[in-house]
Amino acid sequence: MQLDELEKCIDLEIVKTEKRRLEIFLGILIIGLALLVTNILFFPTAISDTFIDDRSIKLGIYTSAAFVVILLISRWMVGKIADCEKPLPIWYKYYSVISDSIVPFIWLFFIIKWEGNGIFLDSPLIFIFVPIIIVSALYLNFWISFLNGVLIAITYIVIIYWTFENYDTSSMLPSIVYYTKAIMFLLAGTCAGLVAKEINKRLTVAIKSQEERDQIELLFSRQVSKEVVQALTEAGGASFKIKASVLFLDIRDFTKRVQSLSPEEVNKFQNKFFGPIMDCIHDNQGMINQIMGDGLMASFASQDGDTPENAFKAARDILSKISQMNKSDWNDEIKVGIGIHNGEIIAGNIGNSTRQQFSISGVPVITAARLEQMTKDYQCSWLVSANFYEEVKHLAKNGTSLGAVKLKGIDQEMEIIKLA
Repeated sequence: MQLDELEKCIDLEIVKTEKRRLEIFLGILIIGLALLVTNILFFPTAISDTFIDDRSIKLGIYTSAAFVVILLISRWMVGKIADCEKPLPIWYKYYSVISDSIVPFIWLFFIIKWEGNGIFLDSPLIFIFVPIIIVSALYLNFWISFLNGVLIAITYIVIIYWTFENYDTSSMLPSIVYYTKAIMFLLAGTCAGLVAKEINKRLTVAIKSQEERDQIELLFSRQVSKEVVQALTEAGGASFKIKASVLFLDIRDFTKRVQSLSPEEVNKFQNKFFGPIMDCIHDNQGMINQIMGDGLMASFASQDGDTPENAFKAARDILSKISQMNKSDWNDEIKVGIGIHNGEIIAGNIGNSTRQQFSISGVPVITAARLEQMTKDYQCSWLVSANFYEEVKHLAKNGTSLGAVKLKGIDQEMEIIKLA
């Protein structure tokens, strides 16, 4: 994934989290406004004992209602931005941080001024800055969260200084307590920024990882079984081991058949022949690993342990399909040789950053290739290893043992089975 594409993905995630942030604040404000109205209606004495000036109560209601309206407008704007799949404008982020930080202090300033008492510095309203700082991390930007903490700390310090200089603070805690609280807001903003930075980093890694997995699955989904795709993605594209049955197929006398044909005619013949053959393999949960001009290699991998049966059924279907095509599509009979063996193979991408190709290797691959070559010597359509035959003999009851044979490139002799 390119850098700009990655940034776009993160920006879209930030838009989603901004919607949630606004919804959180709306919930907090609506609950707070409801509690304020409830106290006014059902506990008027407590309200009158708390506030001397009637303007203080009205300001609380109006400020909360206005803040709700502002957040609703912001939520509407963010929704439009999300619909267009655009990132949040930078001005919106700073506008949001500034409004969230300043508006509560406006209410606090007028309350202290009208009431003439600094005790409101201990108001529960101060706690609203805690969620404001926490959710600022959803912007995934250190500097926005840090700015949030700085604005809250500076504004609170200004309010503290102004209050202690102009109003009676004899019943309040020492000013150092409030200044310390301002410093804590600054530290909280810094911590939120560090958390935002770490989340951004982890989100970037997660998106890259998912993109790599998606690319692998997209690349191999039409060629590789889901078990191999799963193993490949878990290995991050590196080589891995998996149990599989390997099938080799070769067209007999291919060179003789095509030597008088034009390149276009050769290609037409190959497509007409291999198309149905590949369908037989895919229909039995196999994958085509390689297509040569006169043959192919396929493998059957499954965590269910039924790969030998799938490979056997695919080979049986292939021979049946070729028999049908010999009767209807070709002027002369086409013969093939098939070799199958099963075991643990090594699979993975081979190549470099310029070009990579998924490939399989291991003893089962070599063995299957040798068995296919030996069908010429034994004048038969397919040979399988005794190990493979043990897994499928309930399906292939006409197997004939040819005894132990030394295969080229294989140290130990291996019993092979001829299937009719």
